[in-house]
Amino acid sequence: MPSVLAYHRPQSLEDAWALLSNPEHALLAGGTLIVPAVRRNPDAGATFIDLQALGLDTLGVDGDRLNLGAMARLGDLMVDARVPALLADLCRRELPSALRNAATIGGTVGAAGSVTAADSVLLAGLLVHDAAVGLHGAADRSLADYLDSRPVGIVTVVSMETEGAGTLAVTGRTPADVPIVAAVGRRTPSGIRLALTGVAATPVLVDPTDPTAGLEPPSDFRGSSDYRLHLASTLAARVVQELS
Repeated sequence: MPSVLAYHRPQSLEDAWALLSNPEHALLAGGTLIVPAVRRNPDAGATFIDLQALGLDTLGVDGDRLNLGAMARLGDLMVDARVPALLADLCRRELPSALRNAATIGGTVGAAGSVTAADSVLLAGLLVHDAAVGLHGAADRSLADYLDSRPVGIVTVVSMETEGAGTLAVTGRTPADVPIVAAVGRRTPSGIRLALTGVAATPVLVDPTDPTAGLEPPSDFRGSSDYRLHLASTLAARVVQELS
């Protein structure tokens, strides 16, 4: 069993932020990432800061953008009519059903530095929906900037554009497996927004006319760097063709 040294359930963001000033404390959102990490190293122990009491699970429409509270669960987003169809599908694809009902949108964004982030189709979908991240303890910023800079702060809301058709193309070892590479796209009045997974440390926005420019994908047991570049080019072309 994991060694939980202490458990905190703050009643305000200020209290949560004060607790997080201790680097040994960890935020607990849905628990689908932090709990397994503790189980892998139970001797180290952990102190959890549970965000459930902060009212961060609401959804709201603000003009042409949808605001998702950080504690909104992927399982709920899948079936909410306000969530764009592409994002609802990506919530379903992100995790198995048992974990979707625990995982949160804020936890998904906040864990962008983890080893699983490179393969997150949901993060790619948020990128093409021009997502922005609201933070307590740091300035708000676009999701693309957040993934690049990884600022210290508590994710409070993820907002996104809702208009425009979207689609994706994936290649995995099996249909149920995490994609080796995925291309996610959305058509907007100003053109196509395109993001790729499996080609960098996190999903990245790319130029639809030259999607592999500057990319140096990692190699692993699922595929070499050259193979991933080939997949990225092929899948991106399929998405662009479908949205054109």
